[in-house]
Amino acid sequence: MLLNTGDDWQPEGEDVEKWKELYPAVNVEQELRAMEGWLDANPTKRKTERGIKRFVNSWLARAQDRGPSATHLKGGKPVGLRSMTDADMLTHDFMDSESFRDMCLLKHGQYYKNGQRYSA
Repeated sequence: MLLNTGDDWQPEGEDVEKWKELYPAVNVEQELRAMEGWLDANPTKRKTERGIKRFVNSWLARAQDRGPSATHLKGGKPVGLRSMTDADMLTHDFMDSESFRDMCLLKHGQYYKNGQRYSA
């Protein structure tokens, strides 16, 4: 991660392991990559060597508060799904997918298509 001095900072392995214990609902490695990208894209907001760990902890705490991410794995299976966006709704008709309709029936016991309710 780039610091405000232009130096590169990388967390120690023991820090990463500690963060994994402190923030179990977070994919710590992915969040560290996201932080690196954010710092690269926001050069005026880069952190000092003294403040970088506080930045990391704050970021991870917010990610923990949001709950499990779709990229966090538990038992080899993804946990959580992202929310549908307006763009998804405009560009996809998920109800045309038989597998999606089957998933809706299994998970919710029903689905709607073209104003018609279908139930298990």
